[in-house]
Amino acid sequence: MPNIRILLDDLHTWVWVGILLARLAVGSEFVLSGRGKLFVNEGRERMRRTLREARIPFPEFNAVFVSTVEFVFGLLLIAGAATPLACVMLGGVMIVAIVTTAVRSIKTSSPLGWLSEFFYLPEVLYLVILVWLFLSGPGWLSVDHLILSKLF
Repeated sequence: MPNIRILLDDLHTWVWVGILLARLAVGSEFVLSGRGKLFVNEGRERMRRTLREARIPFPEFNAVFVSTVEFVFGLLLIAGAATPLACVMLGGVMIVAIVTTAVRSIKTSSPLGWLSEFFYLPEVLYLVILVWLFLSGPGWLSVDHLILSKLF
């Protein structure tokens, strides 16, 4: 049993790698998604159409706003800068996406089937990772850690 405790303690020293990979993967997804909606005409139009179909108010404004949030806060997440704020902002985008569009794609009649498809949605997975990053912090290889280590 003590060997397992030592192994778990050793693994815990590498938790920063998982945090870094999560930040890089999720942050990159948001940066690329936001970039495509901000700087590519077809992406911007697709975003406007999606917002109109979801009956989101002010689709012209919100298309630019949401795309900018994805792009800017995705960059911050990659850098590990203002990580709690980035997680809240991107998490808000995911909650709205889940409620307004993603849930509508679920086509099943059984409660367990619905739940299975719900947890399979990428938006739900991103939200879970963002909550984890919010609670765990950005790890030591981050701008947040660098700033906080200088202050305290």
